[in-house]
Amino acid sequence: MLNMRLLALPFAIAIGCSLATFAQQAPKGKAVLVNLSQPVYPSLARQANIYGDVIVAVTVRPDGKTEVAFESGHPMLKQVALDSAQQSGFECRECDATASYQLVYSFRLTKGNDCCSAMSVPAQVTVGPPSTDQNGQRQTLITITAEEICLCDPASQLTKKSRSLKCLYLWKCS
Repeated sequence: MLNMRLLALPFAIAIGCSLATFAQQAPKGKAVLVNLSQPVYPSLARQANIYGDVIVAVTVRPDGKTEVAFESGHPMLKQVALDSAQQSGFECRECDATASYQLVYSFRLTKGNDCCSAMSVPAQVTVGPPSTDQNGQRQTLITITAEEICLCDPASQLTKKSRSLKCLYLWKCS
C-alpha cells in the first residue's frame, strides 16, 4: 500500500501543500482524510474498456473508526473503491457525533502508444483537494488514469519463420 500522506498533490506542488496540510486546515467538527490507500485499476475492467466515477460514502465516528458504503458507479470498479476507502485513514476533528465524508474515485482510460504492452504500464493516481459538494458534505476526488489494454495475437508479433509439422513431415516445402 502506498501512503498518500507522503505524496504531494499535483496542484499542491506549486504551493507546497500535502494531504496532511489540508487535514490540518479542516474545519472543526468535520471528518478529514489523513491518508489514502492507493486504488488499483482492475485489469479486467481495463480490458473491457470500463471507466467512470465510483462514489463511496464514509461515516467517521468521533473515535476515528469508519464505515464505508457504496453509493454509485460501475460494479466492476466497486470493490476496488470500497477496499481503498476501508483501508484509508480518517480523523474526526472535535466531532460530537458521526461525520460523513465522500470519496469520488474517477477511473479514466487513455490511448497509449501500444495497447498490447499497456498492461506493464502502471496506473497513475492523483488526489484532488478536499472540497464540499452542493449539500455541504466534504469530499475528495481521486483520479486513477491507466492506458487502454487490447487483446493481441502473439503470433503476429513473431518475426522468425517456422515450418509447420506437415511441412517437416513431407520435406517438400520451400
